Amino acid sequence: MRRRITAGLAAAATAALVLTGCSAGSSASDGQSKDALTWAMWIGGKEDKAAWQQVADTVDSKEGVKVTIQGSPFNDYWTKLRTQLSTGTAPCIVSIQSLRAANYTDVLVPIDDMAKQAGLDLTEYDQTALTGMKVDGKLYGLPYDTGPMLVFYNKDLLKKAGVEDPKPGWTTDEFEAAAAKLKAAGTTAYGTSIADIPLESQILGYNGGRVISEDGKLDATNAKFADGLDWLAGLVKKGYATQASSDSSADGNAFVSGDVAMYSDGPWSLISQKAKVKFDLGVTTVPSGTSGASSYAAGSGFGVSKQCKYPEQAFKAIETMTSEDVLTSLAKQGRAFPARTAAQQTWYDNAGIDGAEDTLKAALDKATPLPGNKKSDQLNQLFTQYALQAVNGQTSAKDTMSSIASQLGSD
Repeated sequence: MRRRITAGLAAAATAALVLTGCSAGSSASDGQSKDALTWAMWIGGKEDKAAWQQVADTVDSKEGVKVTIQGSPFNDYWTKLRTQLSTGTAPCIVSIQSLRAANYTDVLVPIDDMAKQAGLDLTEYDQTALTGMKVDGKLYGLPYDTGPMLVFYNKDLLKKAGVEDPKPGWTTDEFEAAAAKLKAAGTTAYGTSIADIPLESQILGYNGGRVISEDGKLDATNAKFADGLDWLAGLVKKGYATQASSDSSADGNAFVSGDVAMYSDGPWSLISQKAKVKFDLGVTTVPSGTSGASSYAAGSGFGVSKQCKYPEQAFKAIETMTSEDVLTSLAKQGRAFPARTAAQQTWYDNAGIDGAEDTLKAALDKATPLPGNKKSDQLNQLFTQYALQAVNGQTSAKDTMSSIASQLGSD
């Protein structure tokens, strides 16, 4: 799962990468047969390319089906996929984010019956991850990763400011007290993000406000959510947080460079960020306020396109791609926090970050799936345009959300 939608889910590549067998001019459906399928996947660099190629190779070795990957940078992936779907050139296997699943039910095959016929034990998947792949009770993909939003922090900066490492379950009052100490020590506490997953998670933790209801309905004029935006604007005004930016990577980059002490991200980025930073990295839960500890969880998985002529073979492929063996291998590489519970311990062992296991288990225990909506993409774009102004103190949160609601129209 990439945390950015413009986006979630953490650093998309800057140029398109096309993997073996996919030239720029080839159609996604070229050469498809029962033993040769195409798979669309976002690719974030050479390490991503190698990791996902191993997954494709596993399908070939176990199922005798050659899977050719079409790789695109994360930010380009969705535009390219929708174009392929609209022109009849879609791949058989489609990578999908949980909060985007509702946008693609018209072009994906519900796989409940195929899973049942295959005897696939769906209880072996993290149930929050599995729920994220469902829309209106139907399953549209098998998840490969999952995770709640967390707070990454710079232990060195906190220690210098006399701030104790925040424990899982810490509160917004404790967060603001730490921010005040960090400011006094000359450090900005928090890197602000207005991307949907971190923004919505921060506000959910603060007061339970949400713009998409549990059943996936839009509620852009939710008063609690507007109050949460005002709270974030207050953090910026006090100098506790950076101003919001339209650059979805600004907060993570500021954290890596040591310009801020904390920012929100998902477990899918933890191991890669650990490798980048030059300080002792810690992780804790999103601070909780009036509604108690809570966080949104999101993830990604693999579905079957309606345009695929060989859906049974495609399902067998995604079953292998989300098998315990494959997800354990990905966990060892730090590519994803596994959607299969049996593979999660491998990720914990590989992370090598003090407190990561306790933090993630505590966050998962209180997490709720971030529901998707057919207008989720538009909502995220409007956050970039309007929520940025609210967080930076240029407009009131109430007026901001009213503007967003008018742009979205009826659900």
